[in-house]
Amino acid sequence: MKNMRKTFGFVAALVIYCVFFYYVMTKDIGRAWNFEPFGAYSFFIFRGWLTTIYISFIALLLALFIGLILYLMEQTNFSILHYLAVIHKNIIFGTPLLVIAIVAYYYIGNAFEIRSKILVGTITLGLYIGAYVSDIYKGAIESIHINQWQTAKMFGFTRFKTYRYIVFPQVIISILPPLAGQFALTIKGSALLSFMGTSEYYNRVNNVIANTYLNREGFLIMTLGYLLITIPLIKLVRYLEVRLNYKN
Repeated sequence: MKNMRKTFGFVAALVIYCVFFYYVMTKDIGRAWNFEPFGAYSFFIFRGWLTTIYISFIALLLALFIGLILYLMEQTNFSILHYLAVIHKNIIFGTPLLVIAIVAYYYIGNAFEIRSKILVGTITLGLYIGAYVSDIYKGAIESIHINQWQTAKMFGFTRFKTYRYIVFPQVIISILPPLAGQFALTIKGSALLSFMGTSEYYNRVNNVIANTYLNREGFLIMTLGYLLITIPLIKLVRYLEVRLNYKN
C-alpha cells in the first residue's frame, strides 16, 4: 500500500509538471509541434551531447586533482602556497562561471596561444569545480575523528602514511555522493562554454534552432538531453547515500 501511494504521488506530480509546461509552451504559439526538421540534425546534436559528457567527465577528473592540491596548499605552512589557494578559491566563489569562461578563452587562452576550445573549456571547468571539490575534501577529512589521528601518531605513522592508510580510504568513500552531485552540476555548467563557441550540446542545439526557427521544439530537446544525463546521476547519488549511510 505504501509503495502504491508513492507511485501514485510520483505519477500525479509528473502529470502536473507536464501539463504546466505544455500550457506554458503552447499558450502564445498558434502552431503544431514540428520535430521533423531535427531529424536531419540528429547526428550533429548527438555528437554535441557526447562532447558535453566527455568535457564534464574529464573536467571532473581534473577537478579531483586540483581540489586535492588546493586543499593541501591551504593546509601548508608555506604562506605563498596557502594564499595562492585562498585567492583562487575566493575568485572562483565570487565570480560567475560565464565570466570566468569568457576571460579564460579570450584572454588567458589567447595569451598562452591555446586554440583548442574544448581544451580551454575543460581546464576552465576543472579549475572552477576544483575549488568546490577542495571544500568537499576539507569536510571529509575534518570529519575523521581526532582519535584516529592520535592513534596513527602513537603507532609511529608519518603524516604521509596517515593520509595514505587511514585518511584517504575513508575520504574516498565519504566524498562519493557529493562528487556524483558535483558531476551533475558540471554537466549543467558546461552549457556556459557555448559562449566560447565550444561544440558541446547546448551550442549545437542552439545552432539548429537558429537554422530551423523552431525554438520551442529545440529547447524541449535540449532539456530532455540534459535530463538523460543528470537524472541517472541523481539516482546514483540517492543510491550511494543509502549504501554509505551518507545521511546518518
